[in-house]
Amino acid sequence: MTHLIKTLLVSSIILIILFVIYSFFFINKTLPNTYFGNLSVSGKNEDQVDKIITNYIDNYTKQMINISCGSKNVEVSLADLGVNYDAGSSVSKVYQNPKKVNFGQFIKNYLSALVFRTYVNPSYDLNYSQLNNKLDALLSPYEKAPRDSTIIFDAHEPKISKSSNGIVVDRIKIIKDIITNLEGLSSERIIASYINSQSSIKESQAEQALEKVKALNNQNIILYYEQEKWPVSSDVLLNLLEFSPSDQDINGYLTLEIGGSKISIKDIDISDKTQPILQVRLNNEKISLLISDIASYIDKQTADATIEFDGQKVTSFTPASDGQQLNQTLAKNLILEKISVDNLHPEKNISILLPVEVTRAKIANKEINSLGVRELIGTGVSYFAGSIPNRKFNIELGAKLISGTLIAPGETFSFNKLVGPVSREQGFKQAYVINKGRTVLDDGGGICQVSTTVFRAVLNSGLPIVKRTAHAYRVGYYEQKGFKPGFDATIFSPSVDLQFKNDTANHILVQAKVDTANAKLQVDIYGTSDGRKVEISNAVVSNITPAPPPLYQDDPTLPKGTVKQVDFEAQGATSVFSRKVYKGDQVIIDETIRSNFRPWQAVYLVGTGG
Repeated sequence: MTHLIKTLLVSSIILIILFVIYSFFFINKTLPNTYFGNLSVSGKNEDQVDKIITNYIDNYTKQMINISCGSKNVEVSLADLGVNYDAGSSVSKVYQNPKKVNFGQFIKNYLSALVFRTYVNPSYDLNYSQLNNKLDALLSPYEKAPRDSTIIFDAHEPKISKSSNGIVVDRIKIIKDIITNLEGLSSERIIASYINSQSSIKESQAEQALEKVKALNNQNIILYYEQEKWPVSSDVLLNLLEFSPSDQDINGYLTLEIGGSKISIKDIDISDKTQPILQVRLNNEKISLLISDIASYIDKQTADATIEFDGQKVTSFTPASDGQQLNQTLAKNLILEKISVDNLHPEKNISILLPVEVTRAKIANKEINSLGVRELIGTGVSYFAGSIPNRKFNIELGAKLISGTLIAPGETFSFNKLVGPVSREQGFKQAYVINKGRTVLDDGGGICQVSTTVFRAVLNSGLPIVKRTAHAYRVGYYEQKGFKPGFDATIFSPSVDLQFKNDTANHILVQAKVDTANAKLQVDIYGTSDGRKVEISNAVVSNITPAPPPLYQDDPTLPKGTVKQVDFEAQGATSVFSRKVYKGDQVIIDETIRSNFRPWQAVYLVGTGG
């Protein structure tokens, strides 16, 4: 017995001595069987651990995470996933943590290290929001997202779109696999698993929203200010609405909170949960955008009037223009008050007068006051795309000759008298004109573009027309941009003239401007409005007759075999429209304007010369 005790005592002393030697040997080193990731760092001092781990992390962070999506491989850097390793903290975990414990745990750790491996995970930060966004961007091309039913318009009628289920990557598994790789400093390829993802809104869940949109679409909604109108069409209405499930948490996504950040995972199956319905509401932000767009048309700065003379002609004129500004906040409130998804307005026709704040312009000088040239009373436009250079030149010259003309009360405007001889001496160039049943080159071709535009301005101003003659045949220039035949006026000095009378109580001013970039001529008539209103009907075009067959004429002045077109075909037609001018309840002009256009044949000259 005494021998056994001695043996045990000696053995214990030997073991203690060995443990002391063992612990003393590793007192400034990492314990045996210590691993950082899959890398052994046993028996290393702190400097060695720092160097090994820092190099290991540096090399690892340069590698890419590989994700297999079926037959496709996706690579992404750790930085793009929001991963940031902390080498210093990792070194501290490896070197110090097993030793900074109580004595009992200290003995246990040292003894355990002789038999079992200890794996120390690296310290790192992970931006889960960045991780989620990057995974969405990487994986979405390889997914079929579920599609909810919503409301669409088909031929201006609302209907329910079809829903469909999707197939998406299991985000929970992907994130778990990524974290496993990060903690083990592993580059193992991650295999994406796919799961079914159901739509949250089926067709039956959108029926209530459809009925609401139908009812709203049946209302005739118009926003207006003065003569300008902005109808709320089906397309505009759809853009103002927003659709969403009644329970936004039941949307096919699982929201997890990891590391203090919320991350949405496409992984939840809502088939057994309470089914949400599709809600519809007006989107305040979209209403604000609509109002802002309308404001860009309404808003304008105040401009004071100015006028300058050279003898009896106005050389410079700026009309007075009142400033306007749409009150966007009040306009939005009016729209929300009149247009409601849940509480429909009782009236089918809803007209909303937009609230506009007006700042009156000042009259700059006494001449404008005395003449009464205060405001725009009528405008005419025409287009001349395709004109030859000489024709464009003549249009600009004619516009310059009539622009700035003042017409006194009771005075008759004569186009021919004002422009004078349409000749080379007057500065006109040769371009095509209608003369003696033919289209020929002559001085002043294109001057009828100016007379036509004046005619249109007079029509819109409500002034009486004294003389007007239609062209012999339809001219393509005067039907550009949708104008129908009959809104033209030809002149041929001195016999064929365009005349109108100023039957207002004040002077009127004719201004013309040419927009060569857009091939557009505009004539504005200024004066003082006496309240007259103009109604012009749509032109009725009838008696359309085909152009005669082309005419080919021998011309010995042209080389043999040469063919030159000198006239162009046009269909014959009759155009009729009416104009009524009201002053209050009284009709002061009631007229029918008729134009008879002859069919016109193309003419070709055929060279017979030597």
